[in-house]
Order: sequence, then structure tokens, then C-alpha cells
Amino acid sequence: MENTEKNEYEELTNLESIKKFCSQHLSEIATDSFHLKDNLIRIRYIDLDGKFNYVDLGRFFFVDDCMYVMTKESRYKKYHNPDILEFDKELEVLRYMGFYIVRGIFAGVFTEFFDDKGNRIFTGDVVNAQVFIFTSRLILSKGGYDRAVCVDKDERASDCTAGVNDINGSFSLIFDNHYLRLSQATKLVVIGSLFYDLRNGYTELDIRSLCNEFAQLRYGEKDIFKLIRKSPYFPPQTWQEEALELICGSDDDE
Repeated sequence: MENTEKNEYEELTNLESIKKFCSQHLSEIATDSFHLKDNLIRIRYIDLDGKFNYVDLGRFFFVDDCMYVMTKESRYKKYHNPDILEFDKELEVLRYMGFYIVRGIFAGVFTEFFDDKGNRIFTGDVVNAQVFIFTSRLILSKGGYDRAVCVDKDERASDCTAGVNDINGSFSLIFDNHYLRLSQATKLVVIGSLFYDLRNGYTELDIRSLCNEFAQLRYGEKDIFKLIRKSPYFPPQTWQEEALELICGSDDDE
């Protein structure tokens, strides 16, 4: 039984698998009876203030294409949306559990890798990396702070920058026409994320497409990298918003 559960959790590497899991365990989620031992399934989302926040498996669910987080953080009280609980009878119990129910945008799953500065690496992140590409004499890393080791001392790692997503269940660096697993890296440093072209009203993002678009980037790299470091970023849509940003700057501007 334990092995079955472990394998089930190991498959939760992208939005589709996580949505399916939440649907299958909706009753446990709604009654707050879903508990994992050594839970490494950490999800990042963009809240209604346009900021990153984080939530564990069992504290969120999906209705259609929208993610809803169960939280007791008082700052989210103004966003509480109990009407969404009417969409499924199993959710009705949440009216009495003391949670605020707030919408979020799924923004990646923890890869179980930390970068060289101690930051968690999530899908949707952009990382500077050194990887071994051609050699087969490689000891792969196992996650965390562990890094790949090349047995051939004459082999040199290559520098690259890429978005992170899962490929066939393995967290990988996504390039234009190929990918390399994070377990092949000797160095990893997060420089930002790919959520830099957001719009109010978005409910779901395709991280695979964002990685592919970044991999095919051929112009405007300097400006894009500025936005990557600022993300999550909602570009101004009106002249008033543009003027306000010029005057005040974004929260991440120095």
C-alpha cells in the first residue's frame, strides 16, 4: 500500500496530474483530512494580489480550469469566495471549516531540487545551469542540493539558461529542440520565472508552452530577462497603469 501511494505522489509533476489527483481526493481535501507524511508536493501559485504564494497538497482544489486555495491567512479574507462551494456537494463542508476560499493561478510544482543559493526550484522557473551534454560517464544527482558528477575529468560542462518543466515525469531544462534533466546539472541558479506576461482574468497557464516560447527566443533578450526577474509581472494595460508604473515603479524595482 505504501509503495502504491508513493508512486502516486511521484506522478504529480504537472498541472494535469495534480488536477486529476485533487478530483479523486476531493472529499479528503474538503474535510481537511488529507495528510501526507514527508510531504514534498509543494505548489506555487499566483494570488489575487499578483504575488507568489505556496501551498501543500491537500489545501487546494480545482473547479473547471480555476485553482482555489484553502487558507486561514487573514490577508485573504477580502477575496473569500464561498459561492464556489456550490459547484460540488463534497465542497459544502468547507463552509464550516474556517478556511477562506480564494482563487489562484497554478505557477509550478516543487521539483525537489534546490539551487546553489538555497532556493527551491519550481516548474516555470528560469535557471542558469551547467550541464553535461554528450558524456555517458555521468553520475546523476538525486535532487536536493546534490549535483551530477562526471567520471571523465577531461569532460567539461556547458553553460545554459532554460525554463524548467517536466518531460515524461522527469524535471528538465527545456531547449528549442531537446531537453536535459535537472539531474544532469552540476550547477543550478534560479534567475526568475516565466510568468512575466500576465493578464487580469487569467485562470490557468500552460507552463510547457511558456518554456517552449522562451527556448525559441531570438530577440529582445535583455528586456525579457528584466521581466523574468520581476515575475510574476502583469504588464500595464492602460495609459493610466503605464504612468503609475513609470512614477512608482514595480515592487521589484530597485
